[in-house]
Amino acid sequence: MTKRLTILSVLILLTFLQLSAQEYSALRYWNMEQDLTYNNLLERQNKGEILTQEEEKSIADHKVKLADYFERMPDDEKAVYYKNRASWKEKQQNVYSAPPQQSTDVYAGDRSKFTQYLIMNGISGAFYGGAASFVIGVEDGGSVTGITLLSAGLSVLVPVLTIRDKYVSYNSLSLSNHGKILGAMQGLAFGILLTGDNVNEGKLLVTLSAATSIAMGRVGYSLGKTRPWTEGRAALYAFYGTLMPFEGLALATAFETYDARIYGLSSLAFGAGGYLMADAISKRNNFTRGDITATGTLATLNGLLGFSIMSDIGEETLDFQPGTILLPAIGALGSSLVGHLWLKDARLTNQQGRNVALASAGGSIIGLGFIALAGAEKPAPYYVTGYIAGMSTYALMINAYKKKNNFSLPQKEIKTGWNFNLTPQNIFINRKIAPYALANPGKRVDLLPAFSATLTF
Repeated sequence: MTKRLTILSVLILLTFLQLSAQEYSALRYWNMEQDLTYNNLLERQNKGEILTQEEEKSIADHKVKLADYFERMPDDEKAVYYKNRASWKEKQQNVYSAPPQQSTDVYAGDRSKFTQYLIMNGISGAFYGGAASFVIGVEDGGSVTGITLLSAGLSVLVPVLTIRDKYVSYNSLSLSNHGKILGAMQGLAFGILLTGDNVNEGKLLVTLSAATSIAMGRVGYSLGKTRPWTEGRAALYAFYGTLMPFEGLALATAFETYDARIYGLSSLAFGAGGYLMADAISKRNNFTRGDITATGTLATLNGLLGFSIMSDIGEETLDFQPGTILLPAIGALGSSLVGHLWLKDARLTNQQGRNVALASAGGSIIGLGFIALAGAEKPAPYYVTGYIAGMSTYALMINAYKKKNNFSLPQKEIKTGWNFNLTPQNIFINRKIAPYALANPGKRVDLLPAFSATLTF
């Protein structure tokens, strides 16, 4: 009965997802910029005319309204604005008859974002309630369920009553959720750093995990609300803040560390390093949320390949080799850094980033399907073909979107520099070329590159 109540509570929380949202579009923002009264006052001010206090206040208020509206626009709408504002200006008479841009983000509004925030609060509140029950030693099943549900309900109710404007930006939502999840993990790591192998300190570990989750969730919410970060920058912090602790744990495992404190320290140190790395990257690049989604997809593909190879080696040797844990770790981190170079100036919209992720997953599944039809018995053909098919789809999608986005930009906005192209489909082509090349050693036969890089001066 207790399990049924818990499952029912989670389902009730999930039913709060709604699609009612106020859209913030590029076209509407451009129209706000073209406000006749505002532009007339601005023109008079630029000419040196002395305006009345009421006129100056009107200009200041409209600038604040523009800045607030632009801040709330999704990254893809900002890209539409930068891409089309010149043509809209030239053909101003046709702008008002243009069809409105459909939001590519299903939950692109303040109400639905607030709903998501409440759902995450409910789930984390249930965790805090369960943790409190464990710490204070509640043994009765009904009491544990009651405390868990009360905590979840209060975690939903308090924000509803205290947040006045009911607006939660994407950054607040993303960083708050990231802080709650990673806070629970890093709090546990901190507890392990303090207690080591002493399993009798379970209550201390749970307390630190819950307390750190609450603290990091609040810090993430505050940073997302007060810092003028783009959605891409917030996503970058969340990405490396999640990836790097696992990199630290993998390194500790590879060195066959037996002291539990080393694992806790590795998670904490690499987690802090992940945020510093994200901060350094964000200062040199202005990635969009779509770019970070595509980077995460690349990291996932290479991490899964490394994990598959690690598992295959373990099955062959009938023993786990600790050093092989570095294969998925290096694959995920290395491909993330390569992805930043590859996606530099790609300016993927949110929808484009999701399309890349979904298409790559579909390509990998198709590759697995072909190998299954072929009846392969060993695991290697499955994960190699799945990886190549997924990476081929990924490369095709990224290259197509980069061409589309760069073609749409004015020439003066296109930056020069490195351009990376990954074409793993050439591996299949090279396998067809190789027998011919070996059979004709006197002829020059060039193989196609699976990776290329060009530098434009």
